[in-house]
Amino acid sequence: MKIARPSFSFLKKQPKILNDQAPLNELKESRFQVQQLLGTDEFIKGKWSQPRILAVCEDGIKIITSNESQVLDEFLWVSIKQFNLKENWTEWEIELKDRRKIYFKSDKAFDLHMATDHILDGLIRNTRSNGYEKAF
Repeated sequence: MKIARPSFSFLKKQPKILNDQAPLNELKESRFQVQQLLGTDEFIKGKWSQPRILAVCEDGIKIITSNESQVLDEFLWVSIKQFNLKENWTEWEIELKDRRKIYFKSDKAFDLHMATDHILDGLIRNTRSNGYEKAF
């Protein structure tokens, strides 16, 4: 009987890949149909809703009218403090560094949350591989 030797090829040093754009190329921009919850105060959740399109891209998040005729608002990644996916998985909020909160409702809120996570992960990975450790 012959006993196979374990392979230790995974221990060899792998070449460092600089500027790996693969994760970003597969997700240049994702768009999601949502209902933006609006109110009179921009610090609390509103009582009425408007159909919107959220575009998640390398620069940040854009709020677009439902007929795609106008970009209503654009938030760069630097101006965003955090994202929250509510327990019911249909409500999603953006909390900005200036304390404003923007609320959305969608059956695809989880997909929206994961797309945001995916693009941020790719941006951070590329920033670190290019030697900018303190950017994020």
